[in-house]
Amino acid sequence: MKNVISNLVLSLIIFSFFSCNKTKTETKSHSQFYTDSIYSNYLKEYRKHNIYLPENFNNQNKYAIIYATDGGRNIKNHPIKQILDSLINNKIIKPTIYVESHSNSKIADSATTGNGKVVYLNYRNFEYVENQYSESYSDSILAHRFKNHMSYFKNEFIPTTEKKLALKLKKEDRIFYGYSNGAGFGVNFLNKNPETIGSFLCYSTLGSNIDSLTWNSTIKYPNLYLQYGNKEPLFFKDEAKKINVIYNSTNAIKEFKVFNGGHKNIAWRKAFKENLAEILKPE
Repeated sequence: MKNVISNLVLSLIIFSFFSCNKTKTETKSHSQFYTDSIYSNYLKEYRKHNIYLPENFNNQNKYAIIYATDGGRNIKNHPIKQILDSLINNKIIKPTIYVESHSNSKIADSATTGNGKVVYLNYRNFEYVENQYSESYSDSILAHRFKNHMSYFKNEFIPTTEKKLALKLKKEDRIFYGYSNGAGFGVNFLNKNPETIGSFLCYSTLGSNIDSLTWNSTIKYPNLYLQYGNKEPLFFKDEAKKINVIYNSTNAIKEFKVFNGGHKNIAWRKAFKENLAEILKPE
């Protein structure tokens, strides 16, 4: 009787072992989308960011990574997960990581227009646009907000993200994505830090400070995918055209398109999908 019981227990243990291993083998890891944060020594505050990891993420594999501006949406209803899931699952692009830094929407200051209207300025305005305001901020932390935010993006946000994910990436593996002032920040970033990110997707660019940027003919600048809408205000069109002319003089790849639409997310998402399909097509 003891032998029968022992054999039964042994059989159950063996069955349990193979069942667990079978379950583990067949389990499929879904894509992940979550919010994380890091403390920025440049900005003297914690900064949040959203992270998308593709299905079956494994840091032993090679991935491209997209760094975006203007994060902060509720991740439960965020369209980026659905967009990337669809592109990857349908093999339109290879598995890719996406990380978006939250923009700071807190009120930093206010200004009064000529007609007496009060305009409130948040930290995003000072972080994304260089030298946007008068010298009245010379003694304020806002005076260095753009420079400190760019240092955060380059020296903290990007390396900390890749260290946490245990990734070893090259310039060519990184893509920047931004629209409006976020795209203007991108154009400024690629000019000042051409060695960091390989490709830039910049849509409806505004606040790039393009007239004040210096370009070096000996530098290999990143690839630039520039788009604006045919229904946008004239100043958006003028800035994009000016960037296009200047970038033609560099030795980088540039794509310049006009999409049908105005200054809206739906147009930028469409452009985003089109450019990713071109840049990240499966090998």
